Amino acid sequence: MLFVLLFIFSCQKNNLEGFLLKGDVKGLNNSTLLVLKFIGDNMELDSISVSNDKFEYKGNVDEPYFVQLLIKDGKSTKGKLTEFMLENSKIEITGNSIEYDSVKVKGSKSDKTLKKYFADDKLLSDKWDKLKVDYDKFVEENDTINRKKIAKQLNQIVQVDKVNLVKKYVRENSNSKIGALIPNFCTIENELNQNDWKEIYEYLTPEIRETGYGKRILKKLDTIN
Repeated sequence: MLFVLLFIFSCQKNNLEGFLLKGDVKGLNNSTLLVLKFIGDNMELDSISVSNDKFEYKGNVDEPYFVQLLIKDGKSTKGKLTEFMLENSKIEITGNSIEYDSVKVKGSKSDKTLKKYFADDKLLSDKWDKLKVDYDKFVEENDTINRKKIAKQLNQIVQVDKVNLVKKYVRENSNSKIGALIPNFCTIENELNQNDWKEIYEYLTPEIRETGYGKRILKKLDTIN
């Protein structure tokens, strides 16, 4: 009897592992969602059936990966419902399928952190865009002094500020997979030199270096070498 109870408890525990994606999105009705999974360099497909605007999707992932949910329309699709980082947790999707910005994803820590990084990075990009307008004006006016001054600020944003932003997120999440994930999705991969990748890799704990994302960082470092 004790063995049976332990077995049942073990099964219940295993059923709680992995991810549980629950959606309640108005306007989906009884449609079907196409799931695009971007796992490393590969892409896998799956589908989710929707019943009265609600759907569930279960599974297990070794590490967080990027997914897109598209609304199927016969053999094609009629739009993207949302996109996010899928991880082993309970994730809720709510909103209205007609308004893309209304669809919210909650429950994925890696998704929340990655989107916060993107928001911080966008602030720097917006600053760069505004300075670029001034730069173009000074070029047109043949104002060499101010053109060089603005050029220095533009380079500072791309080569220093954005690089430091990536490193900041890695440091703050060095003992989780999120720390290794951020550099793999950053917007300035081509701006990171060998020393940058080395510094980023060394921030990570030994355990995180052994994850798929950690190994990809090491591969980038070796490639630059």
